[in-house]
Amino acid sequence: MSQSQSPSPVVKLGTWGGDDGVAHDITVAPQRLESITIRWGKVLDSVGFTYRDKDKQLHTAGPWGGAGGEKEDPDTITLGPSEYITQVDWSVGPFKLKEIELCITSIKFVTNQATYGPFGHTVDSTHYSLPVLNNGSVVGMFGRAGDYLHAIGFYVLPF
Repeated sequence: MSQSQSPSPVVKLGTWGGDDGVAHDITVAPQRLESITIRWGKVLDSVGFTYRDKDKQLHTAGPWGGAGGEKEDPDTITLGPSEYITQVDWSVGPFKLKEIELCITSIKFVTNQATYGPFGHTVDSTHYSLPVLNNGSVVGMFGRAGDYLHAIGFYVLPF
């Protein structure tokens, strides 16, 4: 008799950034990230994403944050069927124009097939990196947001 294996448990890492804004999180555990939508200018204004759960049901999270940014339309990253995120690089710093002490100032996503970004700017910021590499993939996010994305954390699914 064979036993079916249940999906690996998702690991929640973070947050990095400031304490302003409202906490945002997902309620259904992610298994695969499908797309990411980012609004940005001098800092990250908002982030949203779609993901699939263990039953392959599609869920939408966000957008968390404001509707500002340098462009009228946000940037959307749509991952291919065999594409997954192996690394995230981001920076945290002040948004002096709005007298905000700490927020997410830039973000870059690296997949097993491409690099997306960076989105935002890194001046006067502290840089962070989450290199999952061949040990798993980033499958979701959580954080704090108001008019801007103040803090971010990640869900990682180990392989």
